[in-house]
Amino acid sequence: MSSHGVIPPRFMRTSVPIAISAALLSACAVGPDYAPPPTPTPAKWAEAPLAAKDALRLNDWWKTFNDPILDHLIKEAVLSNFDVKLAESRIKEARANYTGTVAAGLPNLNARGNLMRRRNNANIATSGTGGGGFSGGDQIIDIFQSGFDASWELDFFGGVRRAIEAADANLESEEEGRRDVLVTLLGEVARNYIELRANQQLLAVTRDNLRSQEETLQLTRLRRQAGLTSELEVAQSEGLTAETRAQIPVYETTVQQSIHALGLLLGQPPAKLIPRLEPEGPLPESAEPGLADLPAEVLRRRPDIRKAERKLAQANAEIGVATAELYPKISLTAFLGLQNTNIATFTPVGKSWSLASSLSTPIFNWGRIQANIKAKEAFDEQAFFTYQATVLKAFKEVEDALVAHAQARLRIAALRQAVDAQRLAMSLSTERWRNGLADYLDVLAAERGLFQGQRDLVDAQGKQSAQLVALYKALGGGWQVGEPLQKPASDYFSRPAEFILDHLHEK
Repeated sequence: MSSHGVIPPRFMRTSVPIAISAALLSACAVGPDYAPPPTPTPAKWAEAPLAAKDALRLNDWWKTFNDPILDHLIKEAVLSNFDVKLAESRIKEARANYTGTVAAGLPNLNARGNLMRRRNNANIATSGTGGGGFSGGDQIIDIFQSGFDASWELDFFGGVRRAIEAADANLESEEEGRRDVLVTLLGEVARNYIELRANQQLLAVTRDNLRSQEETLQLTRLRRQAGLTSELEVAQSEGLTAETRAQIPVYETTVQQSIHALGLLLGQPPAKLIPRLEPEGPLPESAEPGLADLPAEVLRRRPDIRKAERKLAQANAEIGVATAELYPKISLTAFLGLQNTNIATFTPVGKSWSLASSLSTPIFNWGRIQANIKAKEAFDEQAFFTYQATVLKAFKEVEDALVAHAQARLRIAALRQAVDAQRLAMSLSTERWRNGLADYLDVLAAERGLFQGQRDLVDAQGKQSAQLVALYKALGGGWQVGEPLQKPASDYFSRPAEFILDHLHEK
């Protein structure tokens, strides 16, 4: 049984056909009634024993990085990204299909005009003084008809109502699809921006180390000229310097590629962003601890889960559409207009009307209807499995992001200690080498260790920020993700007068 809303009082004085339609449409609809699937949900995250007690800033999570450039890039992406525009176009299509599906279940009214010439051949009785008899003759009649046709297929078994349910669910799924695109887009913009800044920092670290190594190389050459060191130490210094210099083109390439990727996400030519993003900027960091909402909140927030659930509702309704084909179809038709044999003399006397009804029921169709029902049932089963897989994927992504973010924090703390120790080791080894108390290999090892430690630290800081972005994305955070549908879905078919008025208002 399907339930529908009560007709509001302001529509009680609508025409009799509309009132009859509302009464007829309160009947049962064939096919299974939809109920959201039960989803086993853990009480807490395995990788986060304490969930967030305060509301997380998920609708504008990128602002936790306190980076005005990132904020501006996010706004541009939402306005200009082509995937978002494509998703919005799909919503328009789904809304139009929904309107068309509702309209298909309402009575149709058309204007009709006919011009017909008819020939009658009959024996006409005659009488007179000469006697009686029959005479044959042809009679040609012109008939002019003008008026209105009305037709309506009664939805006794709910096929149209199930079609409306399917179209309604499809509209909502496309809206959730747009939100899912936004969640992915914002995550990709932030990730590429973090990657850009991380590579710029790596480039700066490489250039700083190169300058230091070039100074050491120059000192080594002077010491060689003074006979204080060997040619081997000069060659070792030259090799380390060249090795460091070779890293610069790698980081310059990744910097430019990150800018190009951001240009694509923002729907802009890559060259347009180069003046804004090529200057070195700080690596975005957030003070957020990386906690998460409870698992049940993820089911509510994530648009991909909500989209999968709406697709399941659509597949369930389509079973009812297919099942309704097994039942009889009853159609009503009517005509009301004027009719005359002379087009110039249409008068109220020449009124014409007709009423008709038809009933058709399937008897034998080689199993086509039953096969279609089985196909829809299989599709519903696939949608259910897709929903379950989407939920499990969401839980996995949250757990992965939680553990990665937590471990990145620990790694950064250890790397900071390592860099401080390597910087001290380099200072001491260089001083001892200059005083002739140590071999140049100690300096070489210290320089390489410091360079590698600084690169590892920047890389870990970039990954920590990227993992926080991944956590926000896994939690369903995005640009106004919780916003309602632009037009709340409702069963207009139980309130046909309201649908007609709303549709005319939109026009």
